[in-house]
Amino acid sequence: MGFSYEGAVAETVEWYTPPSVFAALGLTFDLDPCSPMDGPVPWVPASRHWTATDDGLTQPWEGRVWLNPPYGPGIGAWLDRLAEHGDGVALVPARLDTAWGQAAVRSADVVCFPAGRIRFVRRDGTRGDSPGFGSMILGHGTCADAVRGCGLGVVAVFT
Repeated sequence: MGFSYEGAVAETVEWYTPPSVFAALGLTFDLDPCSPMDGPVPWVPASRHWTATDDGLTQPWEGRVWLNPPYGPGIGAWLDRLAEHGDGVALVPARLDTAWGQAAVRSADVVCFPAGRIRFVRRDGTRGDSPGFGSMILGHGTCADAVRGCGLGVVAVFT
């Protein structure tokens, strides 16, 4: 009694990152390989955007990469690709109990666990939902210092 289970029932695997995350990072990116199917949203500071139609996972990646991959099966492939590329930031569920979560934190230069749950936004920029789980922000390469200094939560380095 007095306990409730908080589930996450999503209508989509697309979760729109709030502008506040980008403001905290203070970075501009060269590539967003996981833009929404309907095209990029204006607050993602990337000069190039690919959607699922472009199959950003198989395209060549250059420069700083912003990665907010679809929250579903296959997320590990996106994180492996970012680790291989070596320069970027990923916002993903904090699923440290999964094989992909373990691999992701080991490969990142720095990991931030935001305080509280990130309240994602809708495509039109209005306040959206908060998932039933916490998030982690992974920093690789030249982006690691921005993640380390973003002030969004506890920062850790895993080896």
